[in-house]
This record gives sequence, structure tokens and C-alpha cells, in this order.
Amino acid sequence: MELLNNSLFLLLLIIILGEAIGKIEVKAFSFGPAAIIFVALIFGNYGFILPHEFLELGLVLFIYSIGTQAGPGFLTSFKSFGLKLSIGAMVVVFSGFVVALISAWLMGYSGDIIAGAFAGSLTSTPGLAVAVEMTKSPMAPAAYGLTYSYGVIGVILFIKLLPKLIKADIPAEEKMLKEEVSRQNPPVIFMHIEITNPNIMNKKVRELGLSRIAPVALTRLLKRGASEPILVSADTIIEEGDQIRIVGTEEDLKRVILYLGKPIDAKMEFNGSLLKKRIIVSKKTFIGKSIGSINFNEVFAVSVARLTRNGMDIPADPSTRLQMGDVIHLVGMAPSLENMKKLLGNDVKKVYTANIISILTGIFIGYLIGKIPFFLPLIGQITLGTTGGVLIMGLLLSGLHRTGPIIWAVPETGSAFIREMGLVLFLATVGTQAGSTILNTVATMGINLFFVGVAITTLTMISGFLFCQYVLKIPFLRTLGVITGGMTSTPGLATTTSVSTTAFAATAYATVYPVALISKILAIKLLIWLA
Repeated sequence: MELLNNSLFLLLLIIILGEAIGKIEVKAFSFGPAAIIFVALIFGNYGFILPHEFLELGLVLFIYSIGTQAGPGFLTSFKSFGLKLSIGAMVVVFSGFVVALISAWLMGYSGDIIAGAFAGSLTSTPGLAVAVEMTKSPMAPAAYGLTYSYGVIGVILFIKLLPKLIKADIPAEEKMLKEEVSRQNPPVIFMHIEITNPNIMNKKVRELGLSRIAPVALTRLLKRGASEPILVSADTIIEEGDQIRIVGTEEDLKRVILYLGKPIDAKMEFNGSLLKKRIIVSKKTFIGKSIGSINFNEVFAVSVARLTRNGMDIPADPSTRLQMGDVIHLVGMAPSLENMKKLLGNDVKKVYTANIISILTGIFIGYLIGKIPFFLPLIGQITLGTTGGVLIMGLLLSGLHRTGPIIWAVPETGSAFIREMGLVLFLATVGTQAGSTILNTVATMGINLFFVGVAITTLTMISGFLFCQYVLKIPFLRTLGVITGGMTSTPGLATTTSVSTTAFAATAYATVYPVALISKILAIKLLIWLA
């Protein structure tokens, strides 16, 4: 028993027991990592509490990893479907607000009690802070403590059970969303064109101005009568009858065909003097640099055909900035390609090695940003909180890639480890803390308020799901991200990984989180005024 008073021993025991229980399957159902919180609730009820510092450390690690995972696709996601996701999150919050307000009127709860219950049911610590600040009442945190436990557990159960209840076809959903992403990022192909436009005859490639038409690359040129193509450089002169290989997306190629000539069937294979090679970017020197600024052709005598990033081909646009782990498809002489291997690194090991200094620096900056107060009309002074600040820094820095010698991008293997470590720390600690107060709060405030919290949590998620699925027509996996983001539920988001290992839910969560954060604060202010 004495060992249980050792925080480190208690933490490890809860995690090990939780992971073991989480792996037990009954008719294909298992709790997964979420089982940790149930084990922690039992220990917390008997007075074994983990330090709050474990919770904060786990929270920042988990949320920062979510930011770095979603960051590279965040802006694209927000432009393409972010408005619809944000509307979904606002509906989630509004549903909870309506249920809470009706409950207050029916049960006769004052503004401080129902505001605390709303904050707990939707797991909003910033919302609780606003309620306490406005009411100066101890009843708000008491109501929060009573409803928070189910606010956490209810989301986990909902996310675990929902796919089975509606018989969601997750593999089909993943395939559909991946195809959608592919349409937004069309594959790079090549085409052979015979030069027929008299207006470009005897001009150098640099004088054609192709970059103003579309981001395409000219890689090989076969002179009339020649048996082997040559490597295209900026100074290569285009002549009538030349056959040229052009690389880009299908849409981009269509834009330049008429300008250059006519498409043809041709073979342009190198007989030995020129080779093709895939080289991995692993040197810090090149991270964040644009393809155009490196000037591959003129300085290094190689041509960039295309780029592969996260398994997806993208055009070698001069403005495209290189990331750690990018695969560059190069064409050139053997000595030149060997030189590029040395320059770019081509080191797989480095690609999968996380930079701990950049990770801790990003989390530290995010933590500080979360403490900075700012003013919003109708809402007043708020802070992003630890979660909001760290998430935003993860999103921004993973998109920035590097600053001087610091590489912000986190390899997937490193990000996955940080995410899992943060998750188990958070679940274990929040479970013991909730378990320590749940019975006492029930005795103090009554079981009725607990069930009001259950109603708020459950009806909020059901309403949000129905609206997202059948009104907004948001795909199921993104709907899970909207619901967990609208509930600002870190354990709920973690549970989505047991439904699908793809990043669609996490990206949706990151997209709607700021909207949900502000919406909840506004809802709590309205509850206090109207209850």
C-alpha cells in the first residue's frame, strides 16, 4: 500500500492495468487506451491522486503532437471544408447550450450552477474559469466537478459505440476520403510533346515563361534525328521538331500543350549517360528552402521531375518548400546524382529521428501564448489556455518547417510516440482527479445534477452528429473530429484512433477547436444571464 503513495509507481500501475484491460475484446469491442481512465477513477475514489503536473505534461504532449500531425494539411482543409466543419462545431456547442438552459428552467438551477454543469459536461476548463470569474460562486466548480467525469467518459463511450450502432463502414470511409484528398492533390504525370509553335522556336527554356502558365517541369528533350534524349536546362534552346517530356498534373499539362505544340507517343529512355534517381531530403540545410532557390539544374546539373511527400506525388513547383523526408525524383549524370545524394542527405534514419529541442521549444512557446489574455467583443477578456496555445503552435510550426537551424517538423514515428505518451499521462491523471471528487460532489449536490450533466453531454453529441451527417453531409470520420473538437475532448479525440488510424478526425478537431473554445465561453456568459 505504501508504494501506491509513490506518484511514479501509481502512474505506471494505472497505465499498465489500463492498457491490459483496454486490449480485452468482447464481440470485437474493446476500450483501448481509454480504459486507463476507468482504472484511474477507481484509484482516485480511494484517495490515490496523481499530481496535476502529470496531467499538464500529458496534455501538452498530446495536443502538440495533434497540431504537428494536422498542421501541414490544416490550411488546405480549412479552405476546402473548414467553414462547414466550424458550423458543425458551433451546432454542437449550441445544442449543449439549449439543453443546459432548458434544464436550468425546469430544475430551478441558478446561473452559477448550470454554467458549471455546462462547462463540465462539455469538458471546458476555460469555460469554468469564465463562470467562476463572472459568478464568484463556489457552486460553479462544484457543478463542474460533478458533471466533468461523465463529460469525459461519455464522449469516449459515444465515439467507441457510434460506429457499431450505425454500422459505419470505416474502410470504405477511409478510401473515399483518401480519394477526395487525391482529387485535391492530383497525381503528377508526364507527357511527350512535339514542338510546333513557331513563336517559341530558337528560344531558351528560361525565355518561354512556362511558370506563368502552370507549375510544370521540362525534364528531357529529344532532338530531331537523335537516338538519346538530353537533360533540359534553363539554357536549352527549343527548335522545331524537338520532342520534349513535360511533367505536371493533368490539368497543368493541358494548359501548356497548346503553347508548346502537340502531344505525341514517344519513348525517351536514357541509354546510360543519364539516370533517374529518388533521393530523400534529410539534411537540415535544405529544409524550408524552395526548389527554385536551390537551382538544381544550373548549379547541380540535375533536373527535378517531381516530389513525393507523405506517399503523394506533387509537382516540382519552384515555390514548393522542401520538408524533412521529401523524396525528390531527379534526372542527371551519375556523378551529379551522387553529389546530390551527399548534399540532400538521403539518410532514412535521420528522417525518422525527432528533434527533442524543437519539440520542447514549440511546446514552451505555446504554453506561454496560452497564458496571454486578449479581448474579444461580446465575450470580454479570455486566454487560449494551455491546450489552445500549444495546439496553435503545433499547427503553425509544423507548417513553417524550420527557422534558421531549428527544424520544427516532427517525423511521424516521433509524433506517434509523443502522442501516445501524452495520452496515457493525461488519462491516468484526469481519472484519479475526477475519481477523488465524484462521490463527494454527488452527496453534496444531489444525483439530479449528475443526470442533467449526462443529458447535456449525450444530447449535445447526438444533435451534433445528426446535424453534421444529415444536414451538412460531413463524412463520418470528420464528423468524429467535429464532435470531439466541439466538446474540446482530448480523450474523445484519442478514442478516434481506435476507430481509424488516419488523420481525418484529428485534422477536423484542429480545424474547429478555436471556434468551439470561443463558442463555449460565449454560451456560458449567456447561460449566466438567462438562467
